[in-house]
Amino acid sequence: MNTTNMPGTPLLIHEALDISTGSIAAVVGCGGKTSLIELLAKSLADKRVLVSPTTKMFPMKTDGFDCVGVFHEDSGKLGALPGDELAALIPQYDMTLLEADGSKGFFAKGWQDDEPVIPDYCTHTVGVVTLRALGLAATGAAVHRLPEFLSLTGLHEGEIISAEALSTMVCAPRGMFKNSVGRRFLIVNQVESEEAAQAARSFLTMIKKRYPGRFERHIYGSIRCKTWLEV
Repeated sequence: MNTTNMPGTPLLIHEALDISTGSIAAVVGCGGKTSLIELLAKSLADKRVLVSPTTKMFPMKTDGFDCVGVFHEDSGKLGALPGDELAALIPQYDMTLLEADGSKGFFAKGWQDDEPVIPDYCTHTVGVVTLRALGLAATGAAVHRLPEFLSLTGLHEGEIISAEALSTMVCAPRGMFKNSVGRRFLIVNQVESEEAAQAARSFLTMIKKRYPGRFERHIYGSIRCKTWLEV
């Protein structure tokens, strides 16, 4: 992302999310959860960092942090540890990063009643969204849990996903932050051009106006480029 003429000062990801010793962050949403967790863990290489799923995630090649879970040979994924085992591990680390949601690589999603799976002791809930969902038709080819997504947003199957629908997906009571705990942060990922940056700023500004106080910070940027700015 070219940051020329863009507002604000670029931040490191752990600074943007105010992750520090004692933080237990649950990451939810669609569009880069696992990659965000890996970037966060590597940016905190001077700390003892635990990474684990509360649902399922692909194992990470750890580089200075621990990634633990129950390995499932059929899927190649890590499943959640029993709750008491995870809770007992957490005090052994400086900070913990939990992948608390699954989207199967889709850019939009609806949530069942028991999702996301966020332990009540978390200090942060971090939601990740990408604007690549905009302009796509709301079908099973583009949306994970399509019936729940349609019910949540009010769209009909095949209708185009608009910024309005995406903001509802993020902010509605049954949406992305439905079971959020602690401080709430919203990230727009995959912002890698000035055009994408303008769209991200517009989207986040709309959310700030419609849902004042909903999130502690509204951040946009790129996991690939490791550049983050706050609206």
